[in-house]
Amino acid sequence: MSMFTRHPVSGVLYTLVEFVRKTLNVDPVVFVNSGLIVVGLATSLRSVGNVLYSYAEKTCLSTVHVRAEDPLYDDIVRWMNDHAFQRRNFLSVLAQTTNRSDSDKALIRAPLAHPNSDGLVSYREVDDNSFLELKPFRGSRLFRFKRTWILFSHTASSPESVPHVDTNPPLKLQCLSLSLAPIKNFLDEVRAYSRQVSVSSITVYRTKPNSRDHIRWSSAASRPSRDISTVILDKQKKQTILRDINEYLHPHTRQWYANHGIPYRRGYLFSGPPGTGKTSLASAIAGVFGLDIYVLSLLDPSMTESQFSRMFSEVPTRCVVLLEDVDAAGLDRGDLGSSEDFSQPGSATRTLANTSVSLSGLLNAIDGVSSQEGRILIMTTNSPQRLDRALIRPGRVDIHIRFELPSQEELRDLFLSLYSDMFQNAEFSSKEQEKGTARLNELAVQFAECLPERQYSLAEVQGFLLQYKRQPEEACDNVKSWVEEMEYEK
Repeated sequence: MSMFTRHPVSGVLYTLVEFVRKTLNVDPVVFVNSGLIVVGLATSLRSVGNVLYSYAEKTCLSTVHVRAEDPLYDDIVRWMNDHAFQRRNFLSVLAQTTNRSDSDKALIRAPLAHPNSDGLVSYREVDDNSFLELKPFRGSRLFRFKRTWILFSHTASSPESVPHVDTNPPLKLQCLSLSLAPIKNFLDEVRAYSRQVSVSSITVYRTKPNSRDHIRWSSAASRPSRDISTVILDKQKKQTILRDINEYLHPHTRQWYANHGIPYRRGYLFSGPPGTGKTSLASAIAGVFGLDIYVLSLLDPSMTESQFSRMFSEVPTRCVVLLEDVDAAGLDRGDLGSSEDFSQPGSATRTLANTSVSLSGLLNAIDGVSSQEGRILIMTTNSPQRLDRALIRPGRVDIHIRFELPSQEELRDLFLSLYSDMFQNAEFSSKEQEKGTARLNELAVQFAECLPERQYSLAEVQGFLLQYKRQPEEACDNVKSWVEEMEYEK
């Protein structure tokens, strides 16, 4: 008995070999040897290719690396997704659910699903505003840009990475050229495209863990720019800060600061009761001047003082840095005679009540040697009297905007801002629009007179009006009963 028949598997192999030999009249060993030769050649060619590529990379390939924490990283990936990746299938892709505003517009035009007997609609029958997007997960892509072939290499973090921790390595751009000019032209195109698609929106950045001991800035949200007219605030205060920021951002201002030996920084403090529009004004300012918002939290327990200082220094030269509710972090006045006399024992390490960042660390981050110039710092607080004098002295806080509970004029403006577009529609004739606008002005006065002045926040009044988004008459009819309910709850 041969060795092929001693085991069932061996018997099957023997039968298969005999079948090939008799059918093709060829010794199967030839196939095995040929396969080994092909594998050997492929391995050798791959090794030679790696050697040639390594040599070319050192001698005639221009290479640019972009780190994941740089905003340019997301801009490049977006450009590649919208242009270079549309005509090629990838075997390794990242599936993600993405929201898009086009779907919202389609929903507005589409008929609603059939309501039930109570007039309610099940929105499971209506397409939501999300869609499935497939993006290349890892690999390389050779594409042509203005007569130049560019190699895009992207090795994303694996799905098995630690949750909520981004470990993306840098992406790489290469082209066969002794000059970086082709890649620089491509990056200029990427930045221009990014500005084009985000011209009417602002991006909000927050800190995000990048590894166990490292954090980076990450895009948290992109939202439409808010019209400054929707911010209900005293017109003089609004114009004061807009003119000041406009002057500060003027290209000649930076040189003026340098000529006079003044650090090119600007700080603002927004103070007032909750719900009076402090954060709304910061968002509107970013939209007016085309700036992104970088949000830093003093209450983040995972952020050390050194990380806080580093993140503060890594913001772009033109942006809004937002520190919200600084009083909640324990930035209150201590018993020290001079808050900036850090020579006293323990003063330099005095830690804020609810954060790992010390007061001296925060002050150094704001205007220390390594602090970024060109940015706009906006701090918000509900209780400015609790803040340390060192934090709000001139040079750190240049303008203090005090928000108050709304006056009757501001309540009237709020009413008009929510209902002013009701008659700005092609369905209404110019005469009907004029008549409707006049009626809205009457209702706005009537509404404001029903509310006590300086008693309710804008957020509270807006919350009431949102119950009557398209019924200004009903809002006026029910506002008195709402006031009575609010008084009863107090």
